[in-house]
Amino acid sequence: MDRRIRLSPGPRQGPKIDGDAEVRSSRPREFRRGRIALLLLVLATVAVASAAHLAGWPRQQVIIAAILTATVLLWFTEALPLFATAFISIAAQLLFLGNPGGWSWIGFEGGDGPAPREILAAAVDPVLLLFFGGLILARAVSNTGVDLRIAAWVLRPMAGSPGRMLLGVILATSFFSMWMSNTATAALMLALLVPVLSQLPPGDPYRKALVLAVPLSANIAGMSTPIASPPNAIAVSYLARENAAIGFLDWMIIAVPIVLVLLAVTWWWLLRSYPAARSSWRMEFPDAHLSRRGKWVMIVAALTFAVWLTEPLHGVPASSAAVLPVTLLFATSIISREDVNSLDWDVLILIASGLTLGYSLQVTGGDQRLAALVPIDASDATRLAVLGLTTLVFGTFFSNTAIASMLMPVAVIAAGMSSESGDLASYALVIALTASVSMALPVSTPPNALAHATGELSTRDFMRTTGVVGVIGAGVILIVLGVVRPWMGG
Repeated sequence: MDRRIRLSPGPRQGPKIDGDAEVRSSRPREFRRGRIALLLLVLATVAVASAAHLAGWPRQQVIIAAILTATVLLWFTEALPLFATAFISIAAQLLFLGNPGGWSWIGFEGGDGPAPREILAAAVDPVLLLFFGGLILARAVSNTGVDLRIAAWVLRPMAGSPGRMLLGVILATSFFSMWMSNTATAALMLALLVPVLSQLPPGDPYRKALVLAVPLSANIAGMSTPIASPPNAIAVSYLARENAAIGFLDWMIIAVPIVLVLLAVTWWWLLRSYPAARSSWRMEFPDAHLSRRGKWVMIVAALTFAVWLTEPLHGVPASSAAVLPVTLLFATSIISREDVNSLDWDVLILIASGLTLGYSLQVTGGDQRLAALVPIDASDATRLAVLGLTTLVFGTFFSNTAIASMLMPVAVIAAGMSSESGDLASYALVIALTASVSMALPVSTPPNALAHATGELSTRDFMRTTGVVGVIGAGVILIVLGVVRPWMGG
């Protein structure tokens, strides 16, 4: 490849630099920014650790405070890929808290801390198998074109008016997001919107409504099932540890009504904020057909969902039932070795890191420090509101997985403070569900970032839509978990 600077013919034109040269010129700037970000991160981590040490915290709490600070800041700045930060966080906990070398200057004071294998055991949680089953199903759906077919089936009948079209996008996105990664769902639906947007004139406000419907629906529907988002998986794991396990169907009974209310609010708010400019309306979609392999995938998916939803009847945990789609899809060669290699393993590493962070916060007593944020003498509803507001604010700027990992141990302590019901499930759910609606900025969630990358939206568009719906969503979650659920004896 020619990497030289090319001069264009003609007296009026200056030198043109090819793409490779532009990339080379940008690398020093990116390198400098990276070094500055790394320096600031180190300074912030050292400052937090020093403050904890001067405050008289035990060594293990100083260490976990430093690891937590560095992990959250790396997740926030994305100076490294999220999964790389997650792996580094696990490694730091193994080394500095597990202290495999038995060194006197790290580990727990008194040497009574957990062994490295105990920290690793927190990472290898059954909920990872549940998420793995969801990833396998999602890949099979994509491989056989089931996703495109379902989207076409939903969108074609809804193409008669702007309101119905927007509802079709919301329903299709929500359906996929219940079972697939929110990021994969957003990427799929934004790709499906390309032919729709091509039929709309530039400058039509309705274009923004369609694009915004994707991240809003993906984020909101991410509350629906335990496999829909990492914060949900972390909540399920914590509840199981505390002998307060929540079933797949029980989760949906709580979350799905909230999702339906927020999707209705989303539909109304987007139509109101970005009405269609054109008077005539017609959309064209190709015919949708399903192959034999696609039909088999739908049968496997239906069977898997049925087993998950009927857990109270047969007693098989959802994580164990996740081996069903894996086995059936492997045995029929719907999923190949290449498919397994290309799965979103980074999501599993991210969840594992969140679980180990929460475990380390508990065993070091760091969760007690964070629990100081929660008022001791307040009612359950007030404590839930504090946790929900904290999740909403910090989740807007930080990784939702990081916030869930940090606050889930606090939820356990806050539930123990209660002199009333002490419903641990409500405390865990308020954090997990509110994390999904912490979406006011383009950087808040991956679906938001993908939608922003289309060039159709500004930061102001996100704040007036995803931000507003997120605040409404946090309020609905608190009403359901803090008022309705206790009233119903949940």
